[in-house]
Amino acid sequence: MKTKHIFWGLFFITIGIFILLNNLSNINLDIPHLWKFWPVVVVIWGLTFLVRNNIVKSLLAGLAAIVLAVTIFAFFNSAFCFVDNKFTINDKGISLEFDGNVDTNNYSIPYDKSIKNAELDFKAGAGTFIIRDTTAQLISAVTTGIKNNYELNRWISDNSTVVNLNMKSRKFTINDGNLKNRAKIRLNTTPVWDYNFELGAASVDFDLSPYKANDVNIHMGAASLRLKLGNKSDSTNVYVKSGVSSIVILVPDSAGCEIKTEVALSTKDFSGFDKIRSNLYKTGNFDSAPKKIYLNLQAGVSSIKVERYTSDW
Repeated sequence: MKTKHIFWGLFFITIGIFILLNNLSNINLDIPHLWKFWPVVVVIWGLTFLVRNNIVKSLLAGLAAIVLAVTIFAFFNSAFCFVDNKFTINDKGISLEFDGNVDTNNYSIPYDKSIKNAELDFKAGAGTFIIRDTTAQLISAVTTGIKNNYELNRWISDNSTVVNLNMKSRKFTINDGNLKNRAKIRLNTTPVWDYNFELGAASVDFDLSPYKANDVNIHMGAASLRLKLGNKSDSTNVYVKSGVSSIVILVPDSAGCEIKTEVALSTKDFSGFDKIRSNLYKTGNFDSAPKKIYLNLQAGVSSIKVERYTSDW
């Protein structure tokens, strides 16, 4: 039997058994921290390339599958509670409210014409987070979920400002079986923006193409990320660090783009890029393009796609 068949067979069997035990038995499967051991899978998988004995290879592949299944189950069980609505997250204040009241809240900060540089720091847990469209305000946000669970603050220094939009507590509501924690953000296009995002298990759709983006830092857990970048800045630096994720990044074809990767068990699709060496890719117009985008991608078990789109100057 082929090693890959053993790996995927034991992976699905293990994760299926854990879900059934969690849903249909009284066994306590509260193992939220085990997901941090996912690098063990990389170590075991690496060992399979060093041994020639097929039996040992099969044993290592099976062990890697079991470890991966347990770590993924532990992460999603603690982050999403997708296997049992009675499961309670107890990690320092994370809580669930079932069929609670869902409120819509509006936040905004007016734009001061003296502001040339702005930084957005956004911290949140599980939910759906969107940056799309523009505003005459410096920032405006509409959130849906627990009432007043976000706070918006700003600090000004000369012609620069720092904006903090944070969840007060990592809390969300499950209403009629649906996760209710959503934030849609709109930004002013005049300043040059730096972004710092710290997100948990989330669905993320950030369209930053209308803005002058300098640095973009994204740290996230088990997430689905769609990130669209523009060509408004001469140089844009993007750093993405994720766990179990699906990542799609759109870059304009008018800009030169460089990709550096540090990935474990991930699939990569960098069509339109030339492979310079291991973990380094560039577009053909990188050296000549007046606008440049630098992508630094670190991911665990992920699917990563970087796609070029036709843009107007």
